Amino acid sequence: MTPRERRAPHTAVIVGTRGLEAFDPGLFEDPESVRLVLVCTALDEPHLTDHQRGWFEGVHVVPASQAEPEPLLAAQVDADAATAVVAGLLRDTPAAELTVHCYLEQNLLGAALVRERLGLAGPRPADIVPFLDKLEMKQRVAAAGVRVPVYGPWEAERHRAGAEQYFADLTARVGLPFVLKPTDSAGSNGVLFVHSYQDFAALPADGELGRPYEYEEYIAGTIYSVNIVSAGGRTVFGGVTEYLVNSAEVAGGRVNADINLLDEDPRVARMVAFADRALDALGRPDGASHLELFRTEADELVFLEVGARFKGMSGLAAMQRHYGKALVNLAFEIESGVPSRPYEGEQAYCFDACLPLQAGVVSGLVEPELESSYEMRWTVAPGQRVEQTADLLTVGGTFLVWNHDFDALARDFERLTAYRPFTYA
Repeated sequence: MTPRERRAPHTAVIVGTRGLEAFDPGLFEDPESVRLVLVCTALDEPHLTDHQRGWFEGVHVVPASQAEPEPLLAAQVDADAATAVVAGLLRDTPAAELTVHCYLEQNLLGAALVRERLGLAGPRPADIVPFLDKLEMKQRVAAAGVRVPVYGPWEAERHRAGAEQYFADLTARVGLPFVLKPTDSAGSNGVLFVHSYQDFAALPADGELGRPYEYEEYIAGTIYSVNIVSAGGRTVFGGVTEYLVNSAEVAGGRVNADINLLDEDPRVARMVAFADRALDALGRPDGASHLELFRTEADELVFLEVGARFKGMSGLAAMQRHYGKALVNLAFEIESGVPSRPYEGEQAYCFDACLPLQAGVVSGLVEPELESSYEMRWTVAPGQRVEQTADLLTVGGTFLVWNHDFDALARDFERLTAYRPFTYA
């Protein structure tokens, strides 16, 4: 093919910096076949490294969805501004040669709005909402015969009308303890646990919790995540991780870690099949999904929730090393048609962990005592005053642990049960 006959490169717009740590454009089979464009907020742009910036033909910094966003929404772009950027690109690019990609929950709906407004391929808002609205999500999954916790919408007016009666009605339905969680959040942000009427009475007297909430049965058991990449309605990659603790325990200072299971572990095939049923009920868009479930002492699997995106970045890095697969490149290829060569990094069994904080002044950073190799990423320093971790986003650091001996890695995973990463003045 002569230069004059060469096809114009495919344009891929990535919304937000999330996912770039595990992305490798150097693996593209034909780097000249694609041009990358980034759209992000001013608060998100600092996460872009100089190396990553070199991948992009253009970096467009747009307003956030809110003038002064809370930390959870700092990277959420204004959908109108993102649409304007992509519309500008379409002036010299056919719509069939432009795709919009997103690996951050808070930007999934914005990216879908851009596609719908401009007639682009990929998930539209109707495809994404079931993964963002926890009530609709569980309704659809339960209708497909998948076990979900007993749940329902939080009704502020019933709380105002009589907190004691509302508490009695809820506990008759879901028992104690039970969970209150935002219907539109992620990372355990805003989740409340009600252990007694005293907890319930401490809620705002008008019942208004600041955003839409649901109540949910508390399920006792071990949490697992099922991480799937889909193409054309089927699973092309599926992996399972086991969590060290329930996320409710993270606020108490326990390290939140999850270990990637071996493919031959009998739990894996069973849990991937469980996740497949849930994804099929939700419409299963192409690309990544991250589903969490409980396994009870009675060996029952119970759906918790699912997002149409990869898990957290440290967890994704652990998955890629554990499986020896370039998973973000795989999802990008499915979404864009731009092929990549296989993963070129070292394969080793791997897990990740995040480090919860207690309120106070940090006096010391405590390294874990492990058989395996590990890499720490501290985000706080001695002398710094910190608030208690309230979700999986406000933590004091993350780390990766890896070993070519899976049994040794599993021993280290269990050791973290007693590990406390910080001392306090």
